[in-house]
Amino acid sequence: MPDELTGAPFSVAEFPTFYIYTIQSGNFAALNHALRPFGISVMFWRVLAVLQESDGHNISHLSAKLAIDRSNLSRIIDLMARDGLIERRTPEHDRRNVLVCITQAGRRKVDEVYPSVLRIVESTVDGFSARERQTLLSLLKRMRNNVLQQSGR
Repeated sequence: MPDELTGAPFSVAEFPTFYIYTIQSGNFAALNHALRPFGISVMFWRVLAVLQESDGHNISHLSAKLAIDRSNLSRIIDLMARDGLIERRTPEHDRRNVLVCITQAGRRKVDEVYPSVLRIVESTVDGFSARERQTLLSLLKRMRNNVLQQSGR
């Protein structure tokens, strides 16, 4: 199937999203392997990482921030609460709202696994200069914003 503009044959290697997907897939596998000895999954790590940075969010906010379906996130939250890594709190001023908060055990887990996670993350940009890292991050943020606009978020 030729490209309408160039007449060149279709190639998946010409799509940035192909590389983003393969990078994410490989990163997910490496993180799962690195986190296994600590008894947590990548999804647990992602929730803990967000909460340690900014604690006390409802499921809707976390779902949007983490790009995880609400029902899947609810199951993850249930398991994490069972393990004592997070807890649910109901604010006095809004009894209908339930906030997910990191516990001390959750904070200790973040501190414990962070060096392993950092090694994986740093390996993905090994050999990139500081300027290249900033450029890459800027371009990825623009792509993310484009995707969010397309999906109406």
